[in-house]
Amino acid sequence: MLEPIVVNYEPKDGEAAMRDQLHGDGRQTLGTGGELLPEDVHRALDVLSPCLRAWRCPAGRALWTEGEHSGRLVVLDRGRVKILRHGPEGRMLLMYVLGPGEVFGFLPFVDGGPYPATAVALDDVEARVMGRTALRDALRDDPRIALVLLQALGRRLREAFARVEALAEHDAVGRVAAGLATLLPAEPRGDPLLLLQLPVPAYAFAAELGIEAETLSRALRKLVAAGVLHRVAAGRYQVLDPPSLLRRAAGRPPASDAKQSDRS
Repeated sequence: MLEPIVVNYEPKDGEAAMRDQLHGDGRQTLGTGGELLPEDVHRALDVLSPCLRAWRCPAGRALWTEGEHSGRLVVLDRGRVKILRHGPEGRMLLMYVLGPGEVFGFLPFVDGGPYPATAVALDDVEARVMGRTALRDALRDDPRIALVLLQALGRRLREAFARVEALAEHDAVGRVAAGLATLLPAEPRGDPLLLLQLPVPAYAFAAELGIEAETLSRALRKLVAAGVLHRVAAGRYQVLDPPSLLRRAAGRPPASDAKQSDRS
């Protein structure tokens, strides 16, 4: 058995710190995995803030389901949300895990179509939300909102384009990161020896993610090679870089890829 590695990573007071910074007073806002939110999201939050209302969702309850048209813009302040989608055989596949600082759920506002995936609270969630009618009224009163939302959506599309060349690889690594993120504690205690144990055999864990066992193994090796994980024993890993794991879990490219995308 390999020994855990002592690392210098010392997370702040978990999601509470993220939530406090999200509310502002001129401080910079943290997003999933602790990275600074893009400037366009800062502008969106500034403009939308008067129109948002506090909202809570208990762990295990769906925010919306795949195919719903209702539409709800969500600013996630506390807790995590997992994004699930039906696979080819009808199995629900885990796609992403979103954390505090994420702004999501507004796609039906943009194209009028249904939600392409189901969102379920992984923990007790605290958020600020806006429904379709409130957003329509806000757009009428302040056209800047349309611009900042389009900018935020454009950034998401730009990030997606940055991943196209290696889509299959990123998709597998992202799904595995999302699966591992569900095993993280909702309130990290600042312990640098953050260990994860797969709750089921590797083949079963892979099946839950909609991938083959060999693909899971390759993805885990890539995360180890990238310095995100350290393999301690079979099915047991130490998380060396939680922000990087959460970034991948949320479907965002690694920080180096994101910087390259911003320069393009």
